[in-house]
Amino acid sequence: MVANIRQMTVEEYLAFDEASEITNEYIDGEIIPMPGGTWKHNKIVAYMIMALGNALVDHECDVLGSQMRVRIDETKYVYPDASVVCGDAEFEDESEVTLRNPTVVVEVTSPSSLERDHVSKVELYGAVPSIQCYLILDQERVFAECYSRAEDGWRLRQYASLDDVIPLEPLGCSLPLAGVYRRIVFDK
Repeated sequence: MVANIRQMTVEEYLAFDEASEITNEYIDGEIIPMPGGTWKHNKIVAYMIMALGNALVDHECDVLGSQMRVRIDETKYVYPDASVVCGDAEFEDESEVTLRNPTVVVEVTSPSSLERDHVSKVELYGAVPSIQCYLILDQERVFAECYSRAEDGWRLRQYASLDDVIPLEPLGCSLPLAGVYRRIVFDK
């Protein structure tokens, strides 16, 4: 549950977010603080970025961390846990803080973001034509959902084994879950 939700204009939000010590998402005037994640959350993000970076070493794609803001539309800005842009990155302005054309976005769930990641962000990311894949990684168990863009909307595939390898067709590579969840211990 988010503690303090503030209403702001886009201009106020951008200035506020730039001055803030934490990142803040913005959805239609609402500020949503994004505090840091847990040890497990950060390890999953780090291993996922390493695995994607290694898989894309010979591709014209860049893997970006959670400090890259993504513009959904003129009143919606989010900070995925990771994003990948293929080809030339397009930014909102010369500051290169807000990416407009990610190819893939990744979220690692936390108890406070579970519903947003599985419901509202599916819709938000679906509204960005450049996003061809939205990957959700669970923090509490080996489990991933991969939404791939299809002609009639998202196509969902689920993965629940360390032996699973997620094909990321828009990137021309795959992501083994064993690499993403390596050295992660889950409570029974």
